[in-house]
Amino acid sequence: MNDIFRNTLKRVKPIRFREPLAETLGALKEEGALDYNFIDVVKMSGHACPTVSAAYLCCQTALEKLYGDTIPVRGEIAVTVYGEPDEGVYGVMAQVFSFLTGAAAATGFKGLGHRFKRKDLLRFHLEKVDPEAMCFEFRRLDNGKAVLVRFYPQRIPFPEEKAKQLSHLLQPVLWEAATEEETKQFQGLWMEKVEHMLLKREGTERWLQLEERRGQNERS
Repeated sequence: MNDIFRNTLKRVKPIRFREPLAETLGALKEEGALDYNFIDVVKMSGHACPTVSAAYLCCQTALEKLYGDTIPVRGEIAVTVYGEPDEGVYGVMAQVFSFLTGAAAATGFKGLGHRFKRKDLLRFHLEKVDPEAMCFEFRRLDNGKAVLVRFYPQRIPFPEEKAKQLSHLLQPVLWEAATEEETKQFQGLWMEKVEHMLLKREGTERWLQLEERRGQNERS
C-alpha cells in the first residue's frame, strides 16, 4: 500500500470479495478473495470526503447484512439508487458502489455468454423512499435477498464551530489564497470528519440505517 496516504485511512476495515470473472479468465493465480480497501476508493474517486466515506460504509454495511459470514461476490449484486445521476451527490456515491460491487450502468460489461453480465446492475430510480434520507437498495442476484440503506447526511455529528471554520477556510483554499497554516488547518478539519465516520463510528445508527426487504426470489 502506498505510504503517501494518511495512516488513519489504512486502518479502515476492507471489504472482501470473490471475483469469479477474474478467476475464470485467469487474472488470479488461484481462487481466493480480493480485499477492496478505502484507499482503493480514494484512488478511484480522487479524494476522501464525507460523501465517499458514506458510500463506502453504506456498501460495507449492506453487504455484511446480506452475506453474513460468507464472502460477497462481485458482479452478483444489483444496486438501485433512489435519485437521479446528476442530483446532489447520488452520482458520486453510485460510482463508489459500482467500483466496489461491480454493478454497472448501461455502459457496463455485457457479459460472456450467459454469465458475468455487469451492465444495468446499477440503476437510478426517481422514487423517493424517504424524503429526509438518501436511499439505496443492495440485492443479491443468487437468492434475491435485499436491504435498503437510508443515509441521513444531516445527522452526521460534527461540532458547529468546526463546521464554521471549514466553511470559512474553503474558499481561500480553493482559490489558492490560503496560507500554509490555513491549508493545514482546513485539511485537518476535513479529514477529522472523514476519520470520525470511518473509524470511530459513534452514533452511526442515527445516520445510517438498514431495512431488510423481501427479495424477488423469496417466497411469500
